[in-house]
Amino acid sequence: MLETVSALFLRADGRVLLGLRASWKRAWADHWDAIGGRVEAGEGLDEALLRECREEVGLTPSTYRLMLSAEERFPERNGAALHHIYVVSGWEGGEAENLSDEHVRIGWFSLDEMAALPNLTVADLIAVVREYAAAA
Repeated sequence: MLETVSALFLRADGRVLLGLRASWKRAWADHWDAIGGRVEAGEGLDEALLRECREEVGLTPSTYRLMLSAEERFPERNGAALHHIYVVSGWEGGEAENLSDEHVRIGWFSLDEMAALPNLTVADLIAVVREYAAAA
């Protein structure tokens, strides 16, 4: 089964980094989502997380926690997959930059702003950040 990793970069001010997925993407085109992608063959989850974040936004997670592993909710539309969602609260690399063609743009959002997005991939992203913040 396909596995993915996603990083919810969380700043000290509570804002979360999201990327607007390109219209050519097979799954969740034109939707705001966490940063991440596929786990490659022979690659561990942490390795995939670090690689995807460096490739997509130029940041290397240094403090992160796996918060949720869940199967794809719409396998008939997006294909079967197991998604691993991390909250990243520390990283190296300075400011996030949109380095790949997978996202049209990136931006930092408050949880209220995320909730107001008509095209957020899944509300679980908000719940994951809230759970992380409550436990911190």
